[in-house]
Amino acid sequence: MRSTKLTIRNDPADLSVPRELDRFGVEQGIPGKALFALQVVLDEIVSNVIKYAWPEGGAHEVLVRLAADDTAVRIEVVDDGRPYDPREAPAPAQAAPGSRPRPGGVGIHMVKQLVDGFEYERVDEYNCVRLTKRCIVGARSQTEGPNDKRRA
Repeated sequence: MRSTKLTIRNDPADLSVPRELDRFGVEQGIPGKALFALQVVLDEIVSNVIKYAWPEGGAHEVLVRLAADDTAVRIEVVDDGRPYDPREAPAPAQAAPGSRPRPGGVGIHMVKQLVDGFEYERVDEYNCVRLTKRCIVGARSQTEGPNDKRRA
């Protein structure tokens, strides 16, 4: 299994996840469609951690581990924020006919739709979210990026 990790400060300006995931995806040959889905998922999870995990503020870090084997990409996001299992997020509320939908609430629902595995565990003082996206790794050319229009 090939892997890498990165550490992100709890500052939205430090959100370097898409660039790092793209680099990892190209190096490992992750198919463009799967890589795009993982970028959306990881951005949503890490953004939520940065916004909500530390209501008291202060400097904190989010650890992201990326791993790929021949059949899947696995992502682990670890933070020391308040305990929160994102799988328990309520489904997005339906707007009444003629009214505008309430903003927010769709991100975790979207994550659930884009991944094949979504696990949560509280380990000591840490939230650990584990995501799995099944795909044939190594199947794309090394020059194809996630925004390449040639991909299927």
